[in-house]
Amino acid sequence: MAAVPKEFINSITELRGLRANKDFTRFHYRFKSNGREFYKTIDYTHKSWTKSERKRQARKEAEKFREEKITEIENPFNPNTTLNFIAKEYFDKKCKSTEWTKARKRLYELYIEPFIGNKKASRIIEHDIDTIRKFMQENGYSKQNKNGNSIRSIEKVLLQTLKPILEYAESNGALVRKIPNINIPISKEAKNSRKKVVQNASEKLSLLYKTIQNRYKDDPFYRALFLFALFGRRWNEIRTLKWSDIDLNKNIYTIRAQNNKIGIDQTYELPLVIKEALLQLQGDQGLIFKSPITGKEMHPPRKQLNKIKEDTGIGELTMHYFRHILVTALGEMGTAATVLSASLGHTKAETVDEYYRTINHLKGSKDANKQLENIINAEVI
Repeated sequence: MAAVPKEFINSITELRGLRANKDFTRFHYRFKSNGREFYKTIDYTHKSWTKSERKRQARKEAEKFREEKITEIENPFNPNTTLNFIAKEYFDKKCKSTEWTKARKRLYELYIEPFIGNKKASRIIEHDIDTIRKFMQENGYSKQNKNGNSIRSIEKVLLQTLKPILEYAESNGALVRKIPNINIPISKEAKNSRKKVVQNASEKLSLLYKTIQNRYKDDPFYRALFLFALFGRRWNEIRTLKWSDIDLNKNIYTIRAQNNKIGIDQTYELPLVIKEALLQLQGDQGLIFKSPITGKEMHPPRKQLNKIKEDTGIGELTMHYFRHILVTALGEMGTAATVLSASLGHTKAETVDEYYRTINHLKGSKDANKQLENIINAEVI
């Protein structure tokens, strides 16, 4: 054990390990538990108590300190546990190693940790959460959100990141009160703007298909890339695809667990038009859509996307907007919600019935692709 500072010359017999200085105004307490040593200095220099009162209070404080430390050893989740500790345990032990988890960790580091990371989880109040929300409404860390984050981004931080961490803290006994309210006020205009219904979706889908085929008829790289987006794949799923994920003989491909939101491998039907483009690429290993500069995962292809915007007149087009167009167009064709959910790789169990969830997403993608072919083969009005 570490040596006790020389000033603490008096032993307090009522509690082993508790010592006092010459005039009993400062106390030093130390003890060992499970091979670990703990110590605490207690200062009553400015207290107008009697010697007996100081000794009594020092003993109480030392015993409380000992109890807290032993509790921490036996159960690290307690009212004194910081949110940072709980977040680390949550991400490491509760979450699967996926891109989804990695993204939520980053959001925690950017927007939650600076405000309440070092705070005891049991002392987090609604005002703390409102402070984070207010900051996000007015600030961001990229060119796109430097003047404030979208409602969707705020929900990712507060509802998809912070709330599950607090629920994990509650279920492990680290909270002494109910989880604070998480309020994300949304105006009527904002609610309407969040609806992902696309006007003239079938026409836009057909137009995009023909535009991609024409513009990139001699460029199988971007033809395959944008066709994957048109058939419902998320950008992160596209940019992380490897040749080993493609089975050209069985006409299927797999989005690996670490690159999707569900955290399990998802297998889909490989549309013939994408297969034809991939065969022209003649790759066999590594990333399919790697950066021509770094050879690593690509950034979003903004220049090429802008060209498609100009060709089609769809100014709101983004890599994710392809999915909104697809789901609206298929909905117009009467495609069942369970088929849509399975083909898009949705995460909510209530949105995907048991059939599509247990037999993977292959059946759903086959059904959806048939409907999609009917749309893209139609003439553009």
